[in-house]
Amino acid sequence: MSTGNSDMPASHRQPGEDTSNSAASAGRELRIAFFGHDANESTIRKRVAAFRSAGAEILGLTFHRIRKSSSSAPSWHNIDLGQTADAAFLKRLVAIAGSFGKLRAARAELRNCNVIYARNIDMLSLAVASKYAFALSAPIVYEALDIHQIFTTDGAKGRLMRSFERLLLKATSLVVVSSPTFMSRYFVPVQGYRGPWYLLENKVLLRSDALEQARTEKKRMRTSPPWTIGWFGVLRCTESWAMLRRIAKELGDKVVVHIRGTASEPDGITDDELREICARTSNMHFFGAYDGARDLDEIYGKVDIGWAVDYSAKGANSDWLIPNRVYESGVYNVPVIARRGTTTGDMVEKMHTGWVFDEPFAENVMAFLAALDETRYSEVQDHLRAMPISAFVDTDHSSELVRRISAIIQDQGGPSAIRKGADRIAVDRPTEPM
Repeated sequence: MSTGNSDMPASHRQPGEDTSNSAASAGRELRIAFFGHDANESTIRKRVAAFRSAGAEILGLTFHRIRKSSSSAPSWHNIDLGQTADAAFLKRLVAIAGSFGKLRAARAELRNCNVIYARNIDMLSLAVASKYAFALSAPIVYEALDIHQIFTTDGAKGRLMRSFERLLLKATSLVVVSSPTFMSRYFVPVQGYRGPWYLLENKVLLRSDALEQARTEKKRMRTSPPWTIGWFGVLRCTESWAMLRRIAKELGDKVVVHIRGTASEPDGITDDELREICARTSNMHFFGAYDGARDLDEIYGKVDIGWAVDYSAKGANSDWLIPNRVYESGVYNVPVIARRGTTTGDMVEKMHTGWVFDEPFAENVMAFLAALDETRYSEVQDHLRAMPISAFVDTDHSSELVRRISAIIQDQGGPSAIRKGADRIAVDRPTEPM
């Protein structure tokens, strides 16, 4: 897999190492205090489910946000810390401060946990505060699936937030990232992080043999347009939204656009706008929110091409991330469209799982779609169908993470069984912390 840095390993597993048995035994010894920003968020539920399947016990300490998609109560032992909202940073700070009473009441349960897992910077700050306030001995694991734009901006706010995160990183025993480029472009050169890290890609959680059956059956081959493009997930990229409208308008009956997910309204896209424009555009359809644990078969079964494009933090997070939709598309043999010069584009190009385009992006994509035929399409789809499901599904990465965490617990303060990630990273340019 190309990651934007050809010298960076895609995994920290030692060659020839069999981790299945050790991960299972390690899981039975793990009691995880899981700090999560939203108990209803799909990646939180996916991570907890993966840890529980590896045998770990979970104490959830989570906030919740009101979602447009249906949600259910957490299936794990969970202490609700209150309600927060997307992008409402000041309100989140108030909610975090107000949660400390509930954490104090749960300090006996916290002391019974042997690892603290914090999902995003908000939860890391709460985890570190709890560790020192309640004299917890458990090491802290920090999971960063995105680098928020404020951490890569110039100015006083950016410097303040980077300094704050840098301070929290000193209390962290392991950093978990979804893209290795987060390490090579941010945590190592910008934050000066030199501790252990682990790559946990945004792969689909293995549910059952139904996934293998679904990708085997997917799908009847189209022999002519229209090609159906799917844009799924958190809908925050205003440039993608504008491009897809333009593609639909200029290519007409050659394409159909399916949009599903949650509009990130503070960033400029609203559900009302999506509904209104799609209602008056015959080849664009907005289907609203979906459940990633239940609905993937249906939504990917109706599209031919996945839209794996993001401009919302161009030059930073958008160029570094590898989104869920790349792996979801791969499971269902759906080729994707990506931007060249990004980590996603590098991965798609290296693995031959779709098509990658230079700028001017929209023009190049439209020219490609206008000329796309069965032969060119089937070449990529046949390649996807022949790939092992482990390329897109988490068959062992979460179990390996459990083993790595257990190694830290067993040998905290000494030479860890986890190889220091920073020692194995080739950074493009030495950069002083901002």
